[in-house]
Amino acid sequence: MMACSKSDTPDELWIKKWLDSVVDGSATMSQRKLSSVEKHGGLRAAKALAREKKVHLVQLEDDKGNELLAASLKPFKVLC
Repeated sequence: MMACSKSDTPDELWIKKWLDSVVDGSATMSQRKLSSVEKHGGLRAAKALAREKKVHLVQLEDDKGNELLAASLKPFKVLC
């Protein structure tokens, strides 16, 4: 689960909590607005933590134009 270190910033903890929910199965696939991720450490931090936790990320855009970041333990597949 979420291993916190004294050097973790509140932003890193936000990203860890999100990705840990995917790892522990409480959110089999989860998404966040990219703007929220950017407020909490950014895409670089999310990618680094996702690699560490073996979580796959994909960047999407919803029907309203919101950029999203989705996370899953299973790889995403582009169909067309």
